[in-house]
Amino acid sequence: MTVNAWDFPITGDRVVEALRESFSTSDIWLLSHLDVPSGAKSKATSGHLRERMVNRPLEVSTGDLCDALAGAPQVWVLDIRLSSDHEVQLYIEDGEVFEESLDRMVGTGNIAGPTDQGLR
Repeated sequence: MTVNAWDFPITGDRVVEALRESFSTSDIWLLSHLDVPSGAKSKATSGHLRERMVNRPLEVSTGDLCDALAGAPQVWVLDIRLSSDHEVQLYIEDGEVFEESLDRMVGTGNIAGPTDQGLR
């Protein structure tokens, strides 16, 4: 996904769509910042996450993060990194995507082993 694919405004539902596209509901993220206007669906969940995020990143599942963002009319600030791979991240500030790398890096090696017979 490229930054240009996000459009404006970046809604909570758009972020949910991007996360569900590549990640399971049980993947764990490090949530450093979240700021959205209260949407009807997400008000309680996003408020709960903000309360728990005190002076350090909060570990949160994709499912909980999606619940918090669903229905939000706009995402003002979101800073998340996949806990198992910090290169996988999404950083939105002032309603704009600044960093986006939601492509999971799956091992690039050959599962069958090296193809060079000298290395076997």
